[in-house]
Amino acid sequence: MSDPEPERGALSPDGTHYYDGAGWGWQPLWLTPDRLVRFCREEWGLPVRRASLLAEGMLNQTWKLHCVDHDRVLRVGRAERTADQVEYEYVVARAWAEVTPVLIAPERDEVAVLDGHTLAVFPFVQGVSGVTVASLVRCWEIIPVLAALHRCSLGLGLGQRPGFRSIDDHPPWFDWAQVRIAIMDRYGRGPEVLAPIGVVDRVIEEQDRLLGAWSRSGRLDVRAPVHGDLNPRNQLYRDDRLVGLIDTDDLRVEPLVWEVAGQAYTDARVDPRRVWRDYLDAGGPLDPRDEELLLPFVRMGQLGEIQWLTDEDGTATHLALGNLKHLAKVLQEPPVRDF
Repeated sequence: MSDPEPERGALSPDGTHYYDGAGWGWQPLWLTPDRLVRFCREEWGLPVRRASLLAEGMLNQTWKLHCVDHDRVLRVGRAERTADQVEYEYVVARAWAEVTPVLIAPERDEVAVLDGHTLAVFPFVQGVSGVTVASLVRCWEIIPVLAALHRCSLGLGLGQRPGFRSIDDHPPWFDWAQVRIAIMDRYGRGPEVLAPIGVVDRVIEEQDRLLGAWSRSGRLDVRAPVHGDLNPRNQLYRDDRLVGLIDTDDLRVEPLVWEVAGQAYTDARVDPRRVWRDYLDAGGPLDPRDEELLLPFVRMGQLGEIQWLTDEDGTATHLALGNLKHLAKVLQEPPVRDF
């Protein structure tokens, strides 16, 4: 009899690895919990009793700090995240928290770096993940918050976050030529590979044409810092009310309409026109005529899945073919971005 599969987020007996699900198996911890607890106590003076890994983290490794006074969340940034990027994030997140308290801002001013990883600490907010809440409820809860964030962002007058680029400077399909080669190198050039590649090719050609035309005409000039990752995992709820909007790690300057589009098509039962009207009625700072940009931007967002088809070394992942087929299927269906 085989051993039962560990729960996602379980730590190895020696405390150096965590289980990332059946697809990815055991992954190394960048910093062990004992070391993090010691750092928080000695460097920050936090009354931490212990740390437990939050399995929901995706690109970063995130820990719940169980403290004597109140619990906190410690984000250990991936190696490419720099201190100046986090400092920019702090400025925007704190400004947002002043206009909409559900935005969870960092608890400390300084950005610590330990073994090449940035450390950021936030208050822990009790709530259930948005994935457990009806998408219709999420949509109506997030729209007025989104309008408030966008109004605030425009008033900050900030340039692009260091090391980041906007969608029209670096579209989601920027590396597609290399990715498609990597997929064919691993999986061959049979019909089951070339058919979904052809679907993606055609969609990219159309979206590239649209994006270029909008950029040249100035249609995308209303831009400012956006949250950048409003998927349900980053929304916390109690009794169907949004109580926490977390994870500003992907915050960057984008055309504001890009972020509205992802919410307008979050559920097939939601009328995108109503989402757009509600956003404008809540003070969203966009031109009513920009409604026509929503649908193409959703397609562009779906193409963002391309980035997950290859590993850091540029080779196709062991899940790439299945994910490519799914992407091609999604691109041929009515657009819905319910993550």
